[in-house]
Amino acid sequence: MTIAVLTTKECPDLARTTGRWRWEAFFRDRSPSEVLDRENGTAKSPDLMPTVLVLLDQQRPIGMVTLCLDDLDGRPLLNPWLAGLYVDPAHRGNGHGHRLINELEAFASRERIKRLSLYTSNAVSLYAGVGWRTIETVELKGKTYFIMQKHLG
Repeated sequence: MTIAVLTTKECPDLARTTGRWRWEAFFRDRSPSEVLDRENGTAKSPDLMPTVLVLLDQQRPIGMVTLCLDDLDGRPLLNPWLAGLYVDPAHRGNGHGHRLINELEAFASRERIKRLSLYTSNAVSLYAGVGWRTIETVELKGKTYFIMQKHLG
């Protein structure tokens, strides 16, 4: 197994895969082309945020995670965010989620980011297992979400 991490800015062709994953996992309420256009825009942007990290195994994409701003509307004081963690179903259960979280934290630290936030409805134990703590619980569209944070460095 040869594992590597690239950004879609480094390899824009990966945006086709990350856009499909993002639509399937998080944005079924939008058109696939809208999500793909946004993903391609992220890959071409010179800005730090958003940045999509892609985990590769034998040069094939198997997972992703994003560093972004304003992942939760109306909560700018919680910026920046870890968002869109996704591991291809065929590769789950092998620690790749933890690896992606760790890679994003290291990337953020190199950019002198001191704290990250995220929100999740069902992965609290995954994030708690790598040092994140719940700071708040919110109701959104009838569903409970947990806002979590981690201080870096």
